[in-house]
Formats: sequence, C-alpha cells, structure tokens
Amino acid sequence: MLQFRKTLFGGIAPALLSIVLASPVVASDAHHAHHKDHNFGAFTKDNVLLTPKDYREWIFVGGPVTPNDMNDGKPAFPEFHNTYIDPASWNHWKKTGEFRDGTVIVKELVSVGTKQSASGNGYFPGEFNGIAAMVKDSKRYPDKPGNWAFFGFESYDAKQGAIQADDACAACHKANAAQDMVFIQHYPVLRAAKPKK
Repeated sequence: MLQFRKTLFGGIAPALLSIVLASPVVASDAHHAHHKDHNFGAFTKDNVLLTPKDYREWIFVGGPVTPNDMNDGKPAFPEFHNTYIDPASWNHWKKTGEFRDGTVIVKELVSVGTKQSASGNGYFPGEFNGIAAMVKDSKRYPDKPGNWAFFGFESYDAKQGAIQADDACAACHKANAAQDMVFIQHYPVLRAAKPKK
C-alpha cells in the first residue's frame, strides 16, 4: 500500500498537476489567437459605426474625469470616461505599441454622482450618460486625420452612431493626444502594456 501511494503521488499526481496547470495557458493562447485578426466594429454601408455590443467585456484602460468644479463649471465633458479597447487591438498594442487598423475604442460617459463616500471626499460615478467611440480604419476613413473617425451616440439604445466633424473631436485629439490621436497620457494601462523599445 505504501508503495502504491508513493507511485500515485510520486508519478500520477505530478503528471495530472502539470496538465491542469498547463490547461489555462493553452486556453489563454487559443483565446488570444481567436481575437488576433478579429474586427470588433460593425458598420452600415456608409461606414457609420453601429453601437458596439458587449464593450464592457473589452479591455478597460482608464476612466479620466473632468468635473465641473475644477473647470469653472464649463468642462467640455463633465463626466467620467470609462474607456475600453477591443481585445484584438489590445493584443496588437502589447506586441507593437501601435494602434492597428481596425482599432475600436469606446468611451462610456458616466456622470459625477457625489463627492462624498465612506472612504472620504472625491469624485464618484453616478449615472450612465451615453457612449462615444473612435475607430481607426485606413480603408473606411482614408481622408480622416490619422484614419480615425469619431462617433457620438444619442443613447445606449441607438442602433448606430453619428460621425463627428473633423473640427470637433479629431482636432482636439490631433493637437493634444500623446500618440496616434489617443490620449495615452491619461491611460496608465496602455502605457504599462506598451513594449519597451
């Protein structure tokens, strides 16, 4: 019996353990491979972005906020911007430090709900106000700055967005974004994942 236990725990168990430990890696690699070339944007025939589905399951990169009381009551966006990038573009970013053709970034707009909590004073999220998105696509938007198109959505229930004029979103992003029209200076998750050159 003692010999059987030594064999069982000395031979079979480690083999089983190695299979169990290896399985998530294989599954993870398969998951990443599945998203490798997948495009997460869906469009109308006129290249207008349809409302992205399940974007909260994408990669969350940050949630900057520009509250009223720090901007004389006149901020351009007086809310949190919960920002997500599609998984395929996230994988590409981690490998190259670049935004691939097909990148979709969604900003979920959330009001400042309160400034007090049990944890202390600050800015705390309130209600959802809507979403906005930006898409990089050289075939669909060859004449847009950096091949990025910007979209606003009237509501969560809207079927599609409305493309924004270049002198609105694109102009600000072109003048102020740290890399390729994206404000990576406000997204530590992107900066941390960017490969070192």
